[in-house]
Amino acid sequence: MSIVTAIIAKDLRELRRDRRVFAMALLVLALGLTALATSYVRIAAYESDRAATNVADRATWEAQGARNPHSAAHFSKWAFKPLTAQAVLDPGIAAFSGSAVWMEAHNRNPAVARPIDDQTVILPSGDFSVAWVLQVLMPLLVAVIAAGCVARERERGTLRLMLASGVGELGLVRAKLASIGAVTLLLGGAISAIGAVAATGAGPVDPARLVLWLIAYAVFLAIVVAVAVAVSLHARSSGQALMVLAGLWLFAIILTPRAAVSLAEYAAPAPTSEKFWADVASAKESYPSPFADGMEAFGAKVMAQYGVTRLEDLPVSFGGLQLEEDERLGNLVYDQQFAALFGVYARQREWLRWANLVSPLPALQNISMALSGTDMPHQIAFQQQAERRRRALVTRLNTDLIENGASADFDYLAGPQLWAEVKDFAFSPPSLGATLAELWRDALILLVWLAAATLFALRSARHLAGEGR
Repeated sequence: MSIVTAIIAKDLRELRRDRRVFAMALLVLALGLTALATSYVRIAAYESDRAATNVADRATWEAQGARNPHSAAHFSKWAFKPLTAQAVLDPGIAAFSGSAVWMEAHNRNPAVARPIDDQTVILPSGDFSVAWVLQVLMPLLVAVIAAGCVARERERGTLRLMLASGVGELGLVRAKLASIGAVTLLLGGAISAIGAVAATGAGPVDPARLVLWLIAYAVFLAIVVAVAVAVSLHARSSGQALMVLAGLWLFAIILTPRAAVSLAEYAAPAPTSEKFWADVASAKESYPSPFADGMEAFGAKVMAQYGVTRLEDLPVSFGGLQLEEDERLGNLVYDQQFAALFGVYARQREWLRWANLVSPLPALQNISMALSGTDMPHQIAFQQQAERRRRALVTRLNTDLIENGASADFDYLAGPQLWAEVKDFAFSPPSLGATLAELWRDALILLVWLAAATLFALRSARHLAGEGR
């Protein structure tokens, strides 16, 4: 057995016998399993409710009887957002974002029905999940385990004996990284593996997304291990090392993400709901309505298109054409206003990335939520797809009125056959390629952090020079 292997074996024996470390590891494992069970039950209940509500919405839609198509467009249908199986691991912003959109004529409604409104207990620091345990509790556990890995040897006087045995400064550092890394891998891997199994049981899982999710957390925890070992190398005592690591944990894991959010909100403030919808209404007024000031010009255009001189002679429903034109003009406004809003969200994400200068956690959070399908780009994709479905639905209903409502206009009634043609909304999440295209900078940031932390730990070996004499 080599000296390095002997040191690793010794460290693992000591950690196994340390009741404090063992108790804390069991606590973190128990919290991880509890978080997993909580997320699993919550998401299963959500999906069950979504499926039941979708069935009820469909039944209500088909049972509306004879009705004018435009009246049906106002009665309309709902678009419900499904949660991916990997949301069991990281619910992200799912609890805080709307999960249903009412696809009504004339209006691009915001997503409503936030799951958080039904929760009675909310963690002040984030949603209770496997991701939260791995992001917040695991670094604290690593700090406790690693604080004394070198500093305690120095206190006992065994550090000098180890170095005198010929292991060398770099060999000792590698041994400490290996022993702390093995314990971290065992516990973090156990939580992640059980979470992966649970996600697979919750529904279809994209294996590539799951593997990348696991790799991202492995890189993050490797960064934490390297930094913790380096601090222990420099500390005069295990108590000093633990104090420094606790401070780093508080700063990098607890304070930095919150400060980054405040910075992003200040640098790229999003409009209030009242101001946003006021701007939408104001922009709509700038377009000539085919029902008001623009009606005469629109009527002349339509009559010229169909080669008639009176609206009464049109072979189609003029009212239906007015409705479709009004939709077209309204959609121009919605496209402009929502593009500006989503642009603000994109700038906020860019500002959040600046926090990675002092902590790798924001980059990990972006990767974790994106691969779980619970980040802002996935929420925006849902809202955009719901809007496209709304427009297709309203256009289909207006087209039926235009083609079949000549001379009757709003007195024309459609029947069940038309309602049956309308399909339910089905969300298609962004592809893995599209997701990775958004994440390459975050992945690069994590890799840079890993390289820097590893280099810091290895170069800290020079701090041991002279202690073996």
